[in-house]
Amino acid sequence: MMWGSRLRWLLIGFVGLPLGIARADMPSPEPYLLVRSMRMLQDQVASGKPEALPMLNRVLGHIAGQLETTKPEVWQKPANAYAILIYLLNGGNPQVVRTILMTTKLESISPKLVAGSLAYADGNPLGIVDNFSGELPPDVPSELVASISLVTAAQLAAIDAPTALKRLDYIRLTAPGTLLEEAALRRGLMMAANLGDKDKVRLLARNYLQRFALSPYSEDFFRQLVDAIMVLKNKISDDEIEEMASLAWTGARLPFYLRIARGAIVVGDMQRARFMSGKAEALAQSLKADDTQARLYFGISNVGTDKTTDAMKMLSELQKDRLHDRDVKLLEAATAMGGSILQQPSVEPMDTPQKSVVKTGSATAGAKVKIDTPKPEPTVDPMIDETRKKLDAIDALLGKAKK
Repeated sequence: MMWGSRLRWLLIGFVGLPLGIARADMPSPEPYLLVRSMRMLQDQVASGKPEALPMLNRVLGHIAGQLETTKPEVWQKPANAYAILIYLLNGGNPQVVRTILMTTKLESISPKLVAGSLAYADGNPLGIVDNFSGELPPDVPSELVASISLVTAAQLAAIDAPTALKRLDYIRLTAPGTLLEEAALRRGLMMAANLGDKDKVRLLARNYLQRFALSPYSEDFFRQLVDAIMVLKNKISDDEIEEMASLAWTGARLPFYLRIARGAIVVGDMQRARFMSGKAEALAQSLKADDTQARLYFGISNVGTDKTTDAMKMLSELQKDRLHDRDVKLLEAATAMGGSILQQPSVEPMDTPQKSVVKTGSATAGAKVKIDTPKPEPTVDPMIDETRKKLDAIDALLGKAKK
């Protein structure tokens, strides 16, 4: 409650009033207080407070204006010097920070921290990793350490995923409930999946859905989770996926199931596509939502099985104007493939060559007579050949439709 009251006081001080009036009638808060209020507001955004996000945009703009007019001597105070780096690494204006770092000598903090922050402002990944690697000075605030861990994890993910994941684990342990933890959970999903660690993926997903289900960044979380599931393939079961989905609010489960179903179709895992699209269809019906997409994926997943006829009937009843263009392509590909399958001629038993008639009592009666059966010349059924060509074309089309 104390920090909540202080936050409201700060926000009224430099957001509720016009900037010029606020500067004239009240003392400007020190940079570390401004940045602290920004971080508290960001944490409210992560928790799903709807009013926090538009207010945050205003706060970021006002803080940039305040920092630009701050006197140079203010930055010699360690709390303020560290605060400007926290501000930069958490969405602050890079040009404002760059100007301050280039024109002010910060005596109280490590030159490597300054160099790493400048590299971040310039979008220089090698400079970020080089300057932010190694042990940080003991007086660096934990919030800055967590911020550095987050930005370096993103840079390390492609070359050293285990180390990157450990940095995200550090954030989860030292900054629980914050936007930093929210981001760490999202970004860790693909790292864990690429390492084949399904239990870690499930842990991160569970923590996110229990703590940040209302975050405005949850859309990105679900995209990352679906991609992680696609990477894990059969290492993670349908039941385990359903268990994760059960933690999400009902409105989020439907697009989640649909994304997995479509991804499974693209990679050829029709069993998973059938399971997930079935879940999606049932959920859409219970929500009285449009189930066209779910029926599309369910129908596609049954093409080529003993239910091909029913699947083709389902696909033929779908309204294309309710589908995204990429799903229309899937529909057309599946329809072509199903049509080819249903047009295949049934296999008739080959005519038995005429046998020699053996009369009872003849010299050969009761003896085994070897009859030479002429071997048919190998031929290619034109229908089979045409079907193979169609399937190759469909495979190519599915590949293009993947994105």
